[in-house]
Amino acid sequence: MAITIPQVVERFANYYRNNRVWGSLHIVLADNNTRDTFVEYCIELAKERGDVEGEELGKILLSMSRTQRAKLPSKVSEFVNQQDKLLKENQNAIPSH
Repeated sequence: MAITIPQVVERFANYYRNNRVWGSLHIVLADNNTRDTFVEYCIELAKERGDVEGEELGKILLSMSRTQRAKLPSKVSEFVNQQDKLLKENQNAIPSH
């Protein structure tokens, strides 16, 4: 069964929250270099840096299509913005003393 963006968007969002320029995956997710060779390079870079999550996410990227890889950053941004909005709404709903 193929991996879909909704299945992995939260995990990538968590990585993005800690690596706003996409860390070891920058070449693929920020620069839109979606070919397998770029993903493989990012996986090796993550290994060298001890970036275990980046390495695992790179392997997920490798199993995705190039189209999915290209769409993923905007989907992550949408997810993060939605989560931030919900958090803010929840904070505003809590009465202050």
